[in-house]
Amino acid sequence: MKASGFVFLLTSLAVHADVLSDFSPFLRTPGPDYSPADLEPDQAADDPSYVPFSPADSDFGVQQVLGARPERAPVYFFFNLDLNYTDNAPAPTRALEEGSWFASALVGASWRPHLGHGWFADVGAFAEFFQFEQGNATDFENMQPHLGVVKTLVDLDDTVFYARYEYQRLTSGSISETDYSAQRIRTGLRKDLYLDSRQQLAAGISAAFDLDANPERLERIEYAAELTYTWWFTDAISATALWRGAFWDFDNGGREDWNHTAGVELTCRLCENASIYTNLYYSNNDSNTPLGVNDFESWQAGLGLGLNYQF
Repeated sequence: MKASGFVFLLTSLAVHADVLSDFSPFLRTPGPDYSPADLEPDQAADDPSYVPFSPADSDFGVQQVLGARPERAPVYFFFNLDLNYTDNAPAPTRALEEGSWFASALVGASWRPHLGHGWFADVGAFAEFFQFEQGNATDFENMQPHLGVVKTLVDLDDTVFYARYEYQRLTSGSISETDYSAQRIRTGLRKDLYLDSRQQLAAGISAAFDLDANPERLERIEYAAELTYTWWFTDAISATALWRGAFWDFDNGGREDWNHTAGVELTCRLCENASIYTNLYYSNNDSNTPLGVNDFESWQAGLGLGLNYQF
């Protein structure tokens, strides 16, 4: 092959590198973190109390004093601010990808009103903003509203089912100009495999089907599984280990990707509405595109502050 032909081949392959490959290591996991305890319409107050012990209580079981059920489900607001280091910051070309410090901010809100018969609506949106210190790295934003339903399946040992519509939009350089957008339906199951006063093991499976995507060549189906394990050292300090694996089956070109993320996080709750945390994550993407154009791996570590409020 002539040199000019080889250059043309490399150029034609390079156009297949995309924002999914560049930005995926830095995005929050798309698997919703539902808990059966959050989906109990007749749950007690946030800090339930119990009636004093009296003779013959064993005939009736533990008597819990139920809190007043609110007339309207609360709206939850959350805000996270992180400072991280990555060994593979996204850049316009592979040759410019280097390690970099970066700051990220997440802001969002969610609302889950009870619809009846154990069904809840799930309304929410969040936006993430990433700013890199390294001059060649690409700053970007990720925005995603969603609307869906969620239900605890009591007959399946409190397995949580959810289905939701999502709209995702990635931008870089200018919020008004879209680098990537997609509309999709995501559905899945989550379950606590083991839970006691100090530890929790949870698992989930999901499938996400793109209704459309821009660019169109990035339209895909995702099948994913995840595991999380949390240990509470005290009521305020906990450690979590997580893994998420996903298979991306793209509609065009026969592209298939295997994507994995694994990490550990240590969290300290400062008060009811604030916590600090530190974490370490590893991400890997293995694609069948020629010359490894869409392959990546990335380590990142950092610390952050999380705030939440409800009314």
